[in-house]
Amino acid sequence: MHRFLAIVGVTLIISACSPGSPDVGATTTTAGVTTTSQQPSNELCIAGDIPFGDEGLIAALGEDTGDASSLTEIRWEQSATCERITLSFGAGSGAPAATLGPTGVSVIPYAGVVRILLPTEISTTAIADNLLEGDLLRSLYVFRANGQLAIDLHAIDGVAVTARAFTTTSPASLVIDVARAATTAVPVGVTATPTVVAISPTPGTGSYPIVVEGYASPGTASVHVQLLQDGTRLTDETMILRGDTDTWQAISYMIDDGPDGSVVVFIGAVDDDNNAGSGALVSVTVE
Repeated sequence: MHRFLAIVGVTLIISACSPGSPDVGATTTTAGVTTTSQQPSNELCIAGDIPFGDEGLIAALGEDTGDASSLTEIRWEQSATCERITLSFGAGSGAPAATLGPTGVSVIPYAGVVRILLPTEISTTAIADNLLEGDLLRSLYVFRANGQLAIDLHAIDGVAVTARAFTTTSPASLVIDVARAATTAVPVGVTATPTVVAISPTPGTGSYPIVVEGYASPGTASVHVQLLQDGTRLTDETMILRGDTDTWQAISYMIDDGPDGSVVVFIGAVDDDNNAGSGALVSVTVE
């Protein structure tokens, strides 16, 4: 598949909601895949004078107020050296939105994630997640954090990315260009399962407090956050979620203290005895 994509331009239009995970074998329904026989070019990456950024907030965009109230479509395009994500929006009237409100785009380099924080006025979405299967981007997740919609674009494991963003009006759209970053640093990546995605903690060395951040699959009512060592459960915190069925749901928690050495952070569902069940397990060596 990747070899084929390398020699033709590809456009993927995503417009359906999914209750599942974008892991292989559990993708959302797509409205269609269109290919063209034209050779890919670098035009997506070299056009315009908007710089790319590879860490932190790279763009603060949008009008003070906009009429966009729903995320209606995500369009993915691949060129020779970059990939473009275009978000389209609807207005309350049902027509395409004309303007987009305040929007932020950031790069989380250690995770290989480009994060889009949408305006608070955008309350509904037609997409929950999807596989992208590009040379740079692997998948995307739409989630809610404190009721606000956000989108994470996940790079392929081990690929460091840089991004830029701009908006259009009438109709309103948000365009994200993602390219390979000029760095030798290798992102740790995320821990992704069908039910939970853990952005942090990441496998490897760490220290207290351990920050737990990620999202649970649509419809999840609650998750447990546990700290384990040598098979012993040291902490067990239950997080009650909103139960949103159209998006993934943000998880945020902090483990303030615990033992040094090798520990495991579990985020997910438990069995009747509160033992770790389905979810994400992240091994951390606390120093």
